[in-house]
Amino acid sequence: MGAQANPKQKRVLCMNKIDLVEKKKDLLKVVEEFKDLPGYDRHFMISGLKGSGVKHLNQYLMEQAVKRPWDEDPLSMSEEVMKNISLEVVRERLLDHVHQEIPYGIDHRLMDWKELRDGSLRIEQHFVTPKLSQRKILVGKKGSKIGRIGVEANEELRSIFKREVHLILQVRNK
Repeated sequence: MGAQANPKQKRVLCMNKIDLVEKKKDLLKVVEEFKDLPGYDRHFMISGLKGSGVKHLNQYLMEQAVKRPWDEDPLSMSEEVMKNISLEVVRERLLDHVHQEIPYGIDHRLMDWKELRDGSLRIEQHFVTPKLSQRKILVGKKGSKIGRIGVEANEELRSIFKREVHLILQVRNK
């Protein structure tokens, strides 16, 4: 990449973490090495941490942006994003309730995702544990732990998706 200029693309070389370079003279050497690199319109040296150079990069990118209508509604979430959010919310609630009792080796799967006629979501997720003892910890006494996880995750998902959610959690042993 960068060996030849591509007329259909504008390329930018962005060198980050310049704040880690102790001798600023070393940066000049790097600039010299890259200044004649073909295929790049501009070179930027930035420090994302300290913000130096970021303003110039942002300004350049805004100048290059083509104004046109959005391909998708920027306020709507794709189904794939929603599925990932549902997995993350449930996993977060799991970790809130089981702490170090359960290893990270639990397999967490989205088994089913349906949008129902009334606009609500039916989400089914399974936790698969390698050991029966881990399953018992996760389920809790008479299902109390997985029940609390489900209720809290369901409330959060309803808040995020702005609709009714039917969350079904199941814990299985491998």
